[in-house]
Amino acid sequence: MTDPASPRDDFDRIVEGLDLDLSGLEDFDRSAAQAAAERERAELEEEQRRAAEPVEADDQFYREVGPADLPSDRRTKLAWFVVVGAPALLLLARFASIRPPTFVVACVVIAVVVAVVYLIARLPDRGPSNPDWPDDGAAL
Repeated sequence: MTDPASPRDDFDRIVEGLDLDLSGLEDFDRSAAQAAAERERAELEEEQRRAAEPVEADDQFYREVGPADLPSDRRTKLAWFVVVGAPALLLLARFASIRPPTFVVACVVIAVVVAVVYLIARLPDRGPSNPDWPDDGAAL
């Protein structure tokens, strides 16, 4: 059996045989520790000085953008009203147990399809003919 202290003794002998220069480490060199303390003190003073300065607004490149304006032309407003309002009216009629005639339902469906096609046609051009294509960035 081996003695439990023998591996430790082997390690101590190996370490004793090494010529280690530990003076370069901050823990062993007083001047390095003093220099580190000086740096920390200077950094703390710099942080305090910055905190005392008035805060500058970094929004020189920021431009506040409000919500998008509602469409101003009558056709677009009407198309949105038809797309949202017509199905809502059909739902309300159904909840009220009113069954509209088939002709009215067909006209509402056709009106909604036409309004959706109109709104899609009014979207800005984003295809290959656009000089910025393919651009997936935001359009303001």
